[in-house]
Amino acid sequence: MVNLHCRMTEEAREQKRINDEIERQLRTDKRNSNRELKLLVLGPGESGKSTFIKQMRIIHAKGFSPKETRGYIKLVYQNIFMAMQSMIKAMDKLDISYGHEDHIELAYLVMSIPYEKVETFEDPYVTAIKRLWGDAGIQKCYDRRSEYQLTDSTEYFLNDIARIENVFYLPTEQDILRVRVATVEILEYQFNLDGLMIRYGPKKDAIAARSFILEMFESVKIDEDEKIYSHFTCATNKENISFVFAAVKDTIVQMHLTDINLD
Repeated sequence: MVNLHCRMTEEAREQKRINDEIERQLRTDKRNSNRELKLLVLGPGESGKSTFIKQMRIIHAKGFSPKETRGYIKLVYQNIFMAMQSMIKAMDKLDISYGHEDHIELAYLVMSIPYEKVETFEDPYVTAIKRLWGDAGIQKCYDRRSEYQLTDSTEYFLNDIARIENVFYLPTEQDILRVRVATVEILEYQFNLDGLMIRYGPKKDAIAARSFILEMFESVKIDEDEKIYSHFTCATNKENISFVFAAVKDTIVQMHLTDINLD
């Protein structure tokens, strides 16, 4: 005969265990949510959003792993090709002549491969790019870079080709900060900062982010209590970003503590 009372007791104990576990998880989630802050980084293309997040990983997290660092090698090569190809195209638009007529052939060579498909950095392309960068016409074109789109890291990389063409080349911290990678989606990064979990641009908040932007920029209602803090930043300058973010962090943390009545 089955003892129904014992069976019911066992089921009740198991149900209580599950309920207790759920309650513990809910308390943990609530406690963690009070320690988590979400920051939305907004700005137009080439404004330094991704570079700022890279700086946060370097300063407050573990930076980039050896595997991630090696992954930037190809991107640096592609950035160099992209920059030179942009200037070559601009030469025609701005009606600038090459300093040496035979450099036109070098320009054709560099343009013969889409920069997105560049995997290596070797001759004859390296020599062609170095000679073109030293061309008086290309330098004149570079001086007029405000008249067309050119990555900010152009001079940085092209002036350091001797280091980058080395077969043992590994991107430095500054190389990683300066490399341009198109960001086409909302990405999520997180790190721990003085006991607070900082989360940047989570994918799941894409709709909320859109609503936030619409509310901020389309609303005509004026909130007199709303404060705006402005800071000058240079995304590739580690000391500048550290100083500015420390000030921003203190402001955010104080506001957060006020919201949960812990000030």
